[in-house]
Amino acid sequence: MATGPRVTIAPASFNAGATGSAFPAYSAPGIDVAGTGGTAFATAWGSNLGVMIPNNGLIWLYYVCGATAGGVTQVLVGEVDGNTGQVLPATTETYTIAANTSGWLGPWSPGTYNQQSPANVTYTGGVNTTALVAAAQNCVVVDFSATTTLCVRAYQNSPAT
Repeated sequence: MATGPRVTIAPASFNAGATGSAFPAYSAPGIDVAGTGGTAFATAWGSNLGVMIPNNGLIWLYYVCGATAGGVTQVLVGEVDGNTGQVLPATTETYTIAANTSGWLGPWSPGTYNQQSPANVTYTGGVNTTALVAAAQNCVVVDFSATTTLCVRAYQNSPAT
């Protein structure tokens, strides 16, 4: 298992016209922390092995993976079991990102996936063993085992009324 911080990312509006809805092309590994949309990813991974996304139920995470497999991805279930005060294991929602692929994860139900007590829970079986921080409150947390050629961007759909 690896350890590394998680970075908070702001979602770009997915259905806000040509710029907001353009899927970025793979250029170099990174995370769009600004949530500004556009056609390029904004920031290198650095030591980050996961992302925290403020989640209102309209959020999803787009990924593009280059020549090195993205490995195991885990979406941490944030709902706390009222009887035990604990959460489901990190292995509950596990995906594999293959090399030379793209796709998305989510959207996620806030009641199930948003972190409800991040500083007070421990996840077993996590690919990232770094403890959650208070900033994860009300966020969906997604961890990755490999970010060598992985790019991610969070998007938010605008509800139709």
